[in-house]
Amino acid sequence: MSAFIRYQLTSYVLSLKFIPPVVIFFVWVFILYAYKNVPILSSYAASSIAMYLIMTWITMAIFTLEEEAEKHILIFHLKGKVSYLFGKWLTILVVMTPLLLFAIFFPIITESFKGHMSLMLYTYALYSHLSFIVFGILVGTLFSATKLATKKYAWLSAVFIIVVSLASKSIAEISLFFKWILWIFPPVFNVIGIMEGEDQILFNTSILIDSFFVLLYISIGAFILVFLFEKKES
Repeated sequence: MSAFIRYQLTSYVLSLKFIPPVVIFFVWVFILYAYKNVPILSSYAASSIAMYLIMTWITMAIFTLEEEAEKHILIFHLKGKVSYLFGKWLTILVVMTPLLLFAIFFPIITESFKGHMSLMLYTYALYSHLSFIVFGILVGTLFSATKLATKKYAWLSAVFIIVVSLASKSIAEISLFFKWILWIFPPVFNVIGIMEGEDQILFNTSILIDSFFVLLYISIGAFILVFLFEKKES
């Protein structure tokens, strides 16, 4: 598996497909912290959303590195479709690690926040970014590694999912009908809902319930994607 990950990283770097999303992410963070004394939680919410967009982009790029013939050869050498899928996901996690560290620690190093970091703020910053990273991986995988990847408008569909999930709070207020449909979209507001307030987080039952729901959504989503990937490659 480690050899496969190294191969994927090498292919991704040589393809130069990493340049647009990485540059855009760095520019986003630089602009976000261009001024001093910015609020902590809302700033981390903005960089989490950026991570959501960028990780969807990176995921779709990494899943489209090989042609079909090469992909089947790799699956054969890895002795299974699931190993191939997990190898791709691990590669994406390696790629996202420096971006995650940059998003969290750049404003701290540059002293851009108007308040002081606490253990709870560090924990929630990590939790929010990781959640949005996984959301991006799920959306990107859906439209690049399943039968939906063969559709003409895969990229547009991925953007649609992202936009709807980010606007879900407003959409749910329009009608109860939409509220029941929106549960299939990534629960972004279960993650960043608390980040709209002051730069303090008090651990309570609401946060615990939201975190459990996010974890459940990710688990079910990953299981469904494994099923859809195996069905596509059967």
